[in-house]
Amino acid sequence: RIFLAIFMFAHLALAVGFALKTPYRQAGSLFSQRAPSGGFQQAPDIGAPDERQHANYIGYLIREGKLPVFDPKSPTLGEDYQSHQPPGFYLAAKVVAQVTGESSPDSQGFGRNIRFLNGLFGVLAIAGTFFGALWGTKKVEVAVIAASFQSLLPMNIALSGAVSNDPLLIAIFCWGTALLFKLAARDEDSVVSVKAVVGTAILCGLAVYVKMSGLILVAGGIATLGFLASKRQIEPKKALLGIVIIGLMTLPILLRNQSLYGDMTAQKAFKEAFVNSPKKEHILGTISASGAPGSPEVQYWVNWIGYWTARSFVGVFGYMDIWLNESGRVNTNSPNLLYKAVIGFNFAGVIAFALYMRSKVQDNRRVLGIAVGLVALTIALFIAFTNIYFQAQARYLFPAIASISLLLTLGWLHLFKQKWQLLLGVVVLVFGGLSVYSLSQLPQEFEARISGTLPIRTP
Repeated sequence: RIFLAIFMFAHLALAVGFALKTPYRQAGSLFSQRAPSGGFQQAPDIGAPDERQHANYIGYLIREGKLPVFDPKSPTLGEDYQSHQPPGFYLAAKVVAQVTGESSPDSQGFGRNIRFLNGLFGVLAIAGTFFGALWGTKKVEVAVIAASFQSLLPMNIALSGAVSNDPLLIAIFCWGTALLFKLAARDEDSVVSVKAVVGTAILCGLAVYVKMSGLILVAGGIATLGFLASKRQIEPKKALLGIVIIGLMTLPILLRNQSLYGDMTAQKAFKEAFVNSPKKEHILGTISASGAPGSPEVQYWVNWIGYWTARSFVGVFGYMDIWLNESGRVNTNSPNLLYKAVIGFNFAGVIAFALYMRSKVQDNRRVLGIAVGLVALTIALFIAFTNIYFQAQARYLFPAIASISLLLTLGWLHLFKQKWQLLLGVVVLVFGGLSVYSLSQLPQEFEARISGTLPIRTP
């Protein structure tokens, strides 16, 4: 518990640091994007992705007292393209804005307060991952390392320091996953209470009230309850009750989307609005025009989606514009040594987990099956999305961060021969050091983008 408190505090402190050092509603240049004129792309915001539109949604709730309706043909689409999102986060943020007296989205105090709220959601998610790993494996060292990794991962910290619906979604996912782990890890002769099933079902159903990707947790919850019932680990009537609760909780959001946008997930309106967004075929054309050897399709998935996403999992800040390499930019020939080292460490954890699963000492297989399933569903949704749009951002994978943290921890422990103190030191040194370094780079990088003057870094 002491370790958990330390990592929760560290995450909150670093998230506050990111919140204070990231510009809010500040225009500037994006050095990784080119305008048609050939110069740097100019943007009304250079802080965190989509912050402006998330804040506008909250402002609309405060001003109008009702939920916005997304219009893909709106002349102000650039300001309100998040209006199709479920209302959960925005209602919570509205309360904070009204209580603090900062109710205008243009106010710096408004942005700061909502960012701080998300810092608290980030801390809540860390606790969910800790207890999920503890309940699922019954090993405190696994819980400590999983929580330390999630709390110190730079990209996760940046999300907790931004105005976004992601931190609340991640927190609900982490606790929903924890409760599913707890159900699956129960002894076969123990009795699962109705209260435990109902609580788990409610938390799984809540996810879709924050973001439609919450359907992953809905599917995971239904599948887990059904599987555990088939194995007689939960009484079938209790499992059925949980499944019905999840379905009834999910139904209002799906029906609202169907009524307003013509489909239950609102993807029809989303696609209509973003016809000019970068798509896979555009990138394939760019790759073909470059004359690079090899298949453009392979290059798209390996170099553009794979490598970009792997780096952004570690940390890419601003509008995918501030990179942790020798130049701070993506469109360079930087060796990317820092990224490659950390990606290699993460990949080693994945390979070691696969070897761990082949061993005969693995922890509860049902828990690990749930974790692998949630990660697989999240990756499948990401692949389906990036097969249409070029959005190589690992934050779309972060709803499954509790499961990812658990699987990486088990892999690393297998690699480190269960020397958990040594592994904990390495995780803190690598990811804690990365976070401090990232935070130190933000002021000069954002200042350069505000002034439009390209900074020069010494490799």
